[in-house]
Amino acid sequence: MRLGSAFLSLLALTTPCLAQAPVELSIATPARVEVFAIARNGKVAAGWGKDGKVRVWTLPGGQVVRSFELTGAEASQVLLSRDGRWLLVGDSKGAVHVWDSATGEVRFETALRHYFDTAAFSPDGNMLAVAPTGEPAQIFDLRSRRLLFQLTSDFSGPMAVVFSPDGSQIASADADTAIRVFDARTGKLRWRFDDMPLEPFTIDFTADGKFVLAGGPNKSLILLDASSGKALRSFPKQKDVVRYLEVSPDGSAVAVAYFDENGSNIPAPVMVFDISSGNIREQWMPNAPIIGGGWISNGHLLVATATPEALHIWSLP
Repeated sequence: MRLGSAFLSLLALTTPCLAQAPVELSIATPARVEVFAIARNGKVAAGWGKDGKVRVWTLPGGQVVRSFELTGAEASQVLLSRDGRWLLVGDSKGAVHVWDSATGEVRFETALRHYFDTAAFSPDGNMLAVAPTGEPAQIFDLRSRRLLFQLTSDFSGPMAVVFSPDGSQIASADADTAIRVFDARTGKLRWRFDDMPLEPFTIDFTADGKFVLAGGPNKSLILLDASSGKALRSFPKQKDVVRYLEVSPDGSAVAVAYFDENGSNIPAPVMVFDISSGNIREQWMPNAPIIGGGWISNGHLLVATATPEALHIWSLP
């Protein structure tokens, strides 16, 4: 493991310094990490490796505090609740596991009818949206371990789902090319947006819950009014496919991880856009494909790449 003092300093900052280059934390791993997630608090990270194990690390130290083994299946998604307490793993057989990341206690398990596609925790960690391939998301209450309702679509299911910051709404980026927003208490559809030329791959609310951002293979972002679904603005089109986006904790910026349409093994850029103007604030080209990451509460963006012998976590100022 290589841990620089600069990485420790960056995690302690409350205001990002845009002039600094990315700082790397390398954590030795027994197998290449394929899927990675980080909690919003910046203290817990998790990843699934080619050896079949899901490991949980504390940051910034990089120590393994817990490991879980998937038998006969690969992880298609690893997800942490905002506080890092709950760890979700969805596997290639449709099983969904939610564990306490520190103790290993099972909080919730279910089996989907098809391959696991996407999931999201509510901000308080008490609700979970999960979607199998080709079906709308199912919404569970994790306290009672009860299915509350299923969202709706014309056909197929979501590429991504997300709860609003106050937990009152759920946005679904659906494979039928629609963007839908639902009431998180009842599952009732509030509005749908049907003018995406291709299916959206990723979606998020702004920090104040007033807007929704979505993107996908059209290589641009669209900003929608969260109360009505009205399109407000499109961001400048880029050369690569929008793979994932996430709004910063202060709501002023959106980080976008791109995908090179010529192959998943080709590195593609990470960009940070100013939401109010649509201008690019930062741009970084990793030396390997991104395997996960996200904003942490101090305003820094952490993204991960992997080599066969190590996990590399980059702090982007």
